[in-house]
Amino acid sequence: MSTESLFAKALGLCSQWGVMEVVFCPEEKRLDSTINFPRGSTFTCPVCGVPGAKPYDSNDETWRHLNFFQYTTYLHARVPRVKCPQGCGIKKVEVPWVRPGSGLTLRTVVDVLKEAISD
Repeated sequence: MSTESLFAKALGLCSQWGVMEVVFCPEEKRLDSTINFPRGSTFTCPVCGVPGAKPYDSNDETWRHLNFFQYTTYLHARVPRVKCPQGCGIKKVEVPWVRPGSGLTLRTVVDVLKEAISD
């Protein structure tokens, strides 16, 4: 299992999102993960819930995540705004790592490590 796959699983990312890069800096006790969506992706409208909304544009954003063990962890992602096919306008999509209960829990870490060791 690659480092990127390991972090994607730990973050609970769906196939629409992927971890592109993980940069670990032990001297700074810092971990940075870059997340992106594939070209041609469509999303669900965050207003009406209709699928198939195409990206209109995107912005780079950064979040401070829970520490991964003792390392300060940051998530960086290109977050799209989509144009709703039903006419809701142009709205920013909700990203899966910014939802209630999306934190990296000890149980998640144990499950991911078990899978990584078995590969």
